[in-house]
Amino acid sequence: MSLPCGLLLFSDYTLAELAELAALAEELGYRDFWYTDVRFARDCYLGLAAAAARTCRIRLGTGVTDPYSRHPALTAAAIATLDEMSGGRALLGIGTGGTGFRELGISQALPIAALRETVALVRGLLSGDTVTQQGKVISLGGARLGFTPLRRDIPVYVATHGSQVTRLAAQVADGVLIANTLVPAAFEHYVTQLEQGFAKAGRDPARFDIGLRVEACIADDDAAALGVMRRRVVTRVLSQYPKWEYLRELGIDLSEEFTALAAERPAGSVERALALMPDAVVESMVLAGNPQRVAHQLARALHPRITSVTLRPHALKGASVVPVIRAFAEQVLPQALRLRETLAVA
Repeated sequence: MSLPCGLLLFSDYTLAELAELAALAEELGYRDFWYTDVRFARDCYLGLAAAAARTCRIRLGTGVTDPYSRHPALTAAAIATLDEMSGGRALLGIGTGGTGFRELGISQALPIAALRETVALVRGLLSGDTVTQQGKVISLGGARLGFTPLRRDIPVYVATHGSQVTRLAAQVADGVLIANTLVPAAFEHYVTQLEQGFAKAGRDPARFDIGLRVEACIADDDAAALGVMRRRVVTRVLSQYPKWEYLRELGIDLSEEFTALAAERPAGSVERALALMPDAVVESMVLAGNPQRVAHQLARALHPRITSVTLRPHALKGASVVPVIRAFAEQVLPQALRLRETLAVA
């Protein structure tokens, strides 16, 4: 694959299954293997350790951790330990976080400050420094790691679909994973935010990985695949209300009835919302259908500034995710890249 590709998996799998999927991804040529860090699910670092034991080349990253549920000093120790175990293959993926905070009594206060302070603290500890930090959100009092990390420059990626976090990523991180943005004009908006961040920090854009994170169900039954992804989009959009800024960037204006469902979340709201979500809106955020159809969708979304693509795969109900992972690597991405060249010439 001429465009580096990553695989992002949710904690749906046993650790044995996860390790096998990591090995498959490495065999297929995926560069990165990301594993979600979700409250009340299988532990992220144990999962990545299991993947490390079954692989030898693929990079291994948190996809993603957050500044709140685990103190960033503990994150630094954990990612440095993973890096040691894997022979220098760890990646630190961070974001503002999703579910589980209410149950833990955690407030996601000042997310931009929290992310900025997290990156600074982690980089300081990985460098072997004694870190004292009194931040707006993250503080540490004169602490250092009790071992020497294998690498002091473990790459940091920020996952987002927000403008402010995108600008911050350009200032402090090594890469960004922009989620579910398949409209080229919308992706251009994020490129503009990155450029502003590079300029503010005086950084070289050439050394920064601009990643597109896509979710896809690849199956010969187009309607069934679209149904899987429609449910995924509806569930995610409802849960993110009212933080819908990214929808405006995609040019999406949902109906008043859908917005009312999101605001009230009555019983059965997902089932009711499915009928209110147009196909065009679904396909502006996710990929669905047979390999050829998905390749054409992806080709149209591949902005020239994209330097990597990360897949979060979804399977038809009762089916394995393996054919989706394989089809994306062997058929979809190669064909999409060929189609992109054709579209560029045209």
